[in-house]
Amino acid sequence: MVQNNLWEWLREGFKIDLETQVKPRTVKDYCDHVSYFIRWAQGNGKTDPHSITKRDLQEFFHFVASTPAIFVAGNGSERQIQRNGNSRWHHYFPLKRFFRWAVNEGYLEQSPISGIILKPPKPAPIEPYEPQHMKAFAKVLDQDWQVATTTRQKMLAARDKAVLFLFLESFIRLEELANLRISDINLDGQKVLVRESKMGMGRLAGFGSQTKKALWRYLGLRSDGVEHEALWVTEEGRPLTKCGVQAIMRRLKKDAGLEHLKGSIHRLRHTGATIYLRHTKDMKGCRLLLGHSTLAMTERYTQFIEVEDALKAYSGKGPLDWLTG
Repeated sequence: MVQNNLWEWLREGFKIDLETQVKPRTVKDYCDHVSYFIRWAQGNGKTDPHSITKRDLQEFFHFVASTPAIFVAGNGSERQIQRNGNSRWHHYFPLKRFFRWAVNEGYLEQSPISGIILKPPKPAPIEPYEPQHMKAFAKVLDQDWQVATTTRQKMLAARDKAVLFLFLESFIRLEELANLRISDINLDGQKVLVRESKMGMGRLAGFGSQTKKALWRYLGLRSDGVEHEALWVTEEGRPLTKCGVQAIMRRLKKDAGLEHLKGSIHRLRHTGATIYLRHTKDMKGCRLLLGHSTLAMTERYTQFIEVEDALKAYSGKGPLDWLTG
């Protein structure tokens, strides 16, 4: 039975079909992008999926590339992020699959997106934080601890330092970090168990002595009365969300006077991996710790190391000097 709202009927059917083929995270991502398009279409008078044309989709992709995205945090605050041409790809692929599915199911005669071809954006260069940036963050975190007077303030200061240090040293992803439980941390072995990874498989990650100390201090201050196993807690004792972790990083950048630096907290993962590669030269080990499925993904992390090494050849001179030397 087709419901009165054909858009919602199709979106629900698409979701059910995806659930038999891909991981839950992919299902959510695809359905979120399809829902975003449906809201745009309905807002522009396209209440019937059969009326969607190639031109409509071109207008939608232009809208995506030229209109800032608005994200609402858990506390209700809004944040705008400017999008560009690369943003279209994140909507293009889910919509292509959605319309192909609708054709295969017999709801549409042909896919309106079939005549549109977008190439995936080239991966952006992975630029790590520099040593002076990390020292500035550490200085802010140490100051937070020194000025804290109440147990709650000390807990938050210890938490923020443990979050930053663990993210840097373990190379785990933001969502993986936010989903950690207390039992996932092995202080003695200096290991962390990642149960819910992007690739759908659990893995182990490590951390050093400074992170061990930061985690020990935080765990000693985390309230025993909290009735959940989430590792990170808010001031009120609730589990800290991904948005909460990102807010910690934004605050640190502001207090350290580094708001001008591009990149979110994910840049810490890049930084830790780059330091690991420079120190160990172990590409395969780095891939395993990052949770990458292929070495090609990990090789992006070597770009700045190779460029920095190449620049050392100049030693104050350049090709013109060598020609006349």
